Amino acid sequence: MRLATAEALPGAPALADRPVTAPHPLHALRAVAARVERDVSPHPIAGLRTWLFGDPAPAAVEFAAAELVSGERVEELMATAAALWGGSAHANAALAWKTYCYWTLAPAVLGYIAARRVPVMDAANSVFSVSDEAPMFSVRQVRPRFLALPHDPCAGHPDVEVVANEGDLLDRLRATMFEDHLGPVLDAFLARVRVGRRTLLGSLASGLSYAVASMAQAVPDPDDVIAKTLLDAFDVAHLVDVSTDEAGRLLYRRRTCCLALTIEGGRTCSTCCVQTDRC
Repeated sequence: MRLATAEALPGAPALADRPVTAPHPLHALRAVAARVERDVSPHPIAGLRTWLFGDPAPAAVEFAAAELVSGERVEELMATAAALWGGSAHANAALAWKTYCYWTLAPAVLGYIAARRVPVMDAANSVFSVSDEAPMFSVRQVRPRFLALPHDPCAGHPDVEVVANEGDLLDRLRATMFEDHLGPVLDAFLARVRVGRRTLLGSLASGLSYAVASMAQAVPDPDDVIAKTLLDAFDVAHLVDVSTDEAGRLLYRRRTCCLALTIEGGRTCSTCCVQTDRC
């Protein structure tokens, strides 16, 4: 796999334009993403490849997160779900949110797992894309911004803001990603369709869990510890049950349903609570 240089990163100034004495913040994330692709599956990071590696992006409809926070384009995003899955208005909203939520969370989970180095994905710095080609869904930063700990080798990089400790890192992660982004988008969905807040937050919990289950296999940290840390940081630990198998791999089951079972075919996800009668 050829890794793109920093000059190819969307929104990143060429290295020749500025002095850089620290490694680029994406280097560790690329390494873990490559291991996930090789050892687990390409699917969990497919929508991150343009952002991570500078892969060509397919023609897509882009949704600036700020436009979703304001409510301007939420119905348009829901319409993409209707075109894909043909469900009811509330099911389309739930599935559009589930997809959006995962791809917004995935960069931060990858960064936390790889190096406790979190990309800032607030509403002003995030763009979500929907394409007819693979990858169908993707996300990118508008400009490179990261949070890191004082001992991080990238602490001196101009795109990195240093925070005091891991507790502060998790607080900032929640503030930038939920309070300044996902929370307002969630409220915009709720203002337009009749679907439960708990249902949508359940997809946030399952998105975090799926990202950890997929990505944590590429690092030595215990999967369940990472999952519980991130679930607690977003106050959604009560919406998913987590455990590990004999090999230490994360297992999880939702306590809410994403409503995929209501669309034609009535399929349920492997982690759906319907199978255990706990919705």
